[in-house]
Amino acid sequence: MDDPAVLRRRRVGTSVRKLGRSGTEQYLSDYDRRRLLDRRLRFTARVLPWSFLTAAVALSAIVVLLPVDAGWFTFAWSSVMLLSSAGFSVYWLRRSRLGVSESQTTELVVLTVEIIVWGVLLACLALVLFPMLDPRDELVLSSTLIGGIAVGVFPTMMFRGITVVWISLVGVGLAGAFWTEPGTSRFVLIGVLVVFVGSLYSGTLLLAKLFERRLRAELIAEDERDLVELLLNDLEDGAQDWLWETDSRGIASTVSYRFAEQVGLPAAQIRGRTMHEILIGIGASRTDVGRKSLDLLAANFQAGTAFRDLTMQVVVRGDTRWWSMSGHPGSGDGATYGWRGVGSDITHSYHQRQNILRLAEIDSLTGLRNRYSFNAQLSSRIRDGHRVWLAILDLDNFKSINDRLGHHIGDDVLRDVAGRLHSVLRSNEICGRLGGDEFAIAFDDLAFDDIGSADEVEKRFQTILDSFERPFSLVGNQIRIRASLGYGSMPDDADSLEDLVIVADLALYHAKESGRNQIRAFDATLRDRATGRARALLDLRRALIDEEFELVYQPQVSAATGVVVGFEALLRWNHPTSGLVSPGDFISVAEETGLIVPIGAGVLRAACTAATTWPEDIRVAVNVSQVQLRSSRYVDSVRRTLIEVNLHPSRLEIEVTESLVIDDADRDVLVQLSALGIAIAMDDFGTGFSSVASLARLPLDRLKIDRAFVAPLDADPSNSRFAVLRAVIAIAKSLGLDTVAEGVETERQRAIVTECGCDVIQGYLEGMPIRAAEIPHYLNGRLGGSSRWGVAATTE
Repeated sequence: MDDPAVLRRRRVGTSVRKLGRSGTEQYLSDYDRRRLLDRRLRFTARVLPWSFLTAAVALSAIVVLLPVDAGWFTFAWSSVMLLSSAGFSVYWLRRSRLGVSESQTTELVVLTVEIIVWGVLLACLALVLFPMLDPRDELVLSSTLIGGIAVGVFPTMMFRGITVVWISLVGVGLAGAFWTEPGTSRFVLIGVLVVFVGSLYSGTLLLAKLFERRLRAELIAEDERDLVELLLNDLEDGAQDWLWETDSRGIASTVSYRFAEQVGLPAAQIRGRTMHEILIGIGASRTDVGRKSLDLLAANFQAGTAFRDLTMQVVVRGDTRWWSMSGHPGSGDGATYGWRGVGSDITHSYHQRQNILRLAEIDSLTGLRNRYSFNAQLSSRIRDGHRVWLAILDLDNFKSINDRLGHHIGDDVLRDVAGRLHSVLRSNEICGRLGGDEFAIAFDDLAFDDIGSADEVEKRFQTILDSFERPFSLVGNQIRIRASLGYGSMPDDADSLEDLVIVADLALYHAKESGRNQIRAFDATLRDRATGRARALLDLRRALIDEEFELVYQPQVSAATGVVVGFEALLRWNHPTSGLVSPGDFISVAEETGLIVPIGAGVLRAACTAATTWPEDIRVAVNVSQVQLRSSRYVDSVRRTLIEVNLHPSRLEIEVTESLVIDDADRDVLVQLSALGIAIAMDDFGTGFSSVASLARLPLDRLKIDRAFVAPLDADPSNSRFAVLRAVIAIAKSLGLDTVAEGVETERQRAIVTECGCDVIQGYLEGMPIRAAEIPHYLNGRLGGSSRWGVAATTE
């Protein structure tokens, strides 16, 4: 249900709106009714404050000067009259002068309240003072109050109900005052009052109708004026054309006002000149485009053929404009008598079209040429027979900037990089953004006076890369940006633009493989390698279908007891023609193409299945690439595999390679795996980028020391090797991690790593990789074949 207060406000508003009706609104629409009411209120707001304020001052002065002792009433009445009049006048003046208005209902309420207050005040004045006055002063007061009725009628005459309220209140007050007269005179005075009030109301209605008719006529006139202005504006906006006409000699015979206005000269100065002279006079011959258009215009005039949409650039009153002109030869009575046509100022549409063309060629983020525009300009130079060099530049680790600082900062980086490139470009060099963080730079043999060797070309590209040496200032930080660049030339390395892009891209890939922040030129071996990688990709897809992958296992033993503690299973590809292929020859291709995900899933299932046949205190670890960690639902796939093969999570170990840059997303995956009870090992420690701080952030259980630390122990008997090894093991122990030494192949190496405190040994000394079927025989051949450690399975 509605709130009672809301219902009361609605009833009051409805009553006030009824009082505010004029009596002729039933035929109007709601929109017109509101407009008419607004005009009536505006009229009232202009008239009411001054008329009532003047009347209030006059009435108060008369009341104060009347020779009657009314005590406190006189001053109280005058004060209330003046203060109320001042308050209401301020309200209406703000509405009229300052344009401060409220809802129409609110204004009607204020008007009604003001009329009631004034009516009550005048009625009270008549009823209180009239019995106290002598006949002469009674006449003064009666005249004053009757005049007050007239003063109040004029501002409110637009509102029939409010006028009735006003006349009724003051009239009743006067009638009550006249009733106090003795004898029959009271009836005479009341009769005169009734006649006066009736006549005043009738005259007010007539005058109100006239005023309302005028207001409605004003509204109709405004509607018609708005319609005419709308049509004129449409004509002005849509018809930016003018007519021109010449005689048979091409001389402007009739010059319209619109044509003279567009030319910027009086019609008298245009008439008598040829169209060719007129156009030259306003600068149509200043540009190549203009001269071609003039020549075409002259040719059409001479041949007598019509033309259409002839574009030319002119200067009118110092302002450069673009015109489009069309014309055809006129004829009458079979004889050609001149030319007629239409011209149009297309400056706005011309600039819009040019802007669209610019946007189609310019990268919106960096302002450099986009791929389409860059290729088009490079193709033009190739067609001209120039020898060209194309370099493709790619920012190193740009993805990490987007991930750490946000894509809006990444966009700022790209804009700043584009600015640096633009600042070092020479006039005969072109630069464009191919997409993402990849840019292209090209120049031809005109860039050099005499190319003595390829070193000059590489030196030029090195200058471009050197522009990134100065740090970039972003988000209040100094950020260093590095880039890799690969380049090729045509016709030396390619015979088409498409092939040139391919060779530059191959050189860029080689630069990134070489350690980043490098410049590499294309050579034929890169194409062979790319062909080999493409062939390897096809073979990998077939190998997945034909199940050509297999696992072999290398044992791990306790350094302290010499007992077997596990096996590391190594992935091998049994290629039908090449034989066994090691992971180093195909894992990178599998990672780039995403095939590592299904390959890794197969490795995980095969290793876990094999581990279920071993003693329960032996566990298995799977070497996982970063691509697998970042694949969707990896943790769920590991959990599902353990359930399906019935292997307890504590018997599985996941190995990650230290050379990977592990970010927060990777760490979250490792934390989830660790929460399942799966052990996490850091593989190849000492060869990558890990720090002690990064190790402490990861949920690690084991640290595998790379063979690079173990192999030199035989050749270098110095204590420096021992010190490094001890330091690595000490770091692991301080973090609560167990250690595994990889690549132990001699008794001396085993003795040293054992002396340094290593927990587990793995290498050819303890056993070569063997197939799963051979593991039971191997375990039975060693004393104490089971242990507390486990087995590791890897794609390496």
